[in-house]
Amino acid sequence: MPSILIADDNEEMLETLERIFELYEFDVFKAKNGREAVDLAEKELPDLIILDAKMPVMDGFEACTIIKENRKTRDIPVVFLTANYIQPTDRVTGLQLGADDYLLKPFNSKELVARVKSIIKRNDILRMLKDENHRLAIANKKIQKELKAFIEHSQVVSENPMIDQLTGLYNFNFFKVRLKEEIQISARYGRDLSLAVISVEEMDRLNEALGHQLGNYILMKMANFLLTKTRKADILARSGEGLFYVLMPHTDQEGAFIEAERIRVVLSTTDYLDQDILETLHPGKRKLPELQNLVVKVGVVSTAPEELKEQNADFLLQRVHRCLEAAREKNFSVTVSESKMNKEK
Repeated sequence: MPSILIADDNEEMLETLERIFELYEFDVFKAKNGREAVDLAEKELPDLIILDAKMPVMDGFEACTIIKENRKTRDIPVVFLTANYIQPTDRVTGLQLGADDYLLKPFNSKELVARVKSIIKRNDILRMLKDENHRLAIANKKIQKELKAFIEHSQVVSENPMIDQLTGLYNFNFFKVRLKEEIQISARYGRDLSLAVISVEEMDRLNEALGHQLGNYILMKMANFLLTKTRKADILARSGEGLFYVLMPHTDQEGAFIEAERIRVVLSTTDYLDQDILETLHPGKRKLPELQNLVVKVGVVSTAPEELKEQNADFLLQRVHRCLEAAREKNFSVTVSESKMNKEK
């Protein structure tokens, strides 16, 4: 049975919403202000939270901020339901704080329940995909050994100091550690080393059109592809700026370009919305063309072993980012290698 937390300072409205959701077999928790909502959210961990925007003690906006900053509650979907803050700028504020929807009173009870069920279902799908990505990321013994060694030597205090919380890939800080190690290994054993950086353009536009939750779903699906379709020796990461990185040991210039181009083509042509997700979109279906032909830009560099002795991780990253910037100058999906960029000059 799904559970829902409802926060509203109007007792009559609170009782009305309680009756509605109990009729649809929800477990209901009630709060009379934002402070109570924050406390109950952490204690009960409901499947979804409905917040009135204007409440005493703590308003809905502040409550949403705290809920999304708390590691225990940040993944719980939040829906604003209000009669006070009704301007478009108020809706934008709520969504920027991490809310999944911003609805106004008065409301149609059946539509409200349907919307809540859709958001909960979508969140369940996201959670399953995230769990699958995390499982894939730590599946082999090599990665498990790396994680254990890094935890033992790292001074960082975090639940997963090396994992990107959204996708299950390495985060950028740990990726730089692995990049430095691979440069040393490749230089020592005389192996080529290649690096690709991937940017999905106009993610802000997609988030605005379809919501951040579906935007995150697309990023997780991309990470899932990278985890399942690249080689086990490849090292994958995502940065805080939303860029994907693929480090390819023992890969020369030609092989790296072929692999980077294969990744670009698949990422830009994959249908990311399966039937389960489509069923949760409802009125958003008219926006589905926004997802067709995603623009994916890739930069890729390769370094011979004799050159690695004179280069460090930062310099290699600078080189690949220059290739990405060259790709971003194009108005279509493209892969730009350093050799191609040099020929065009």
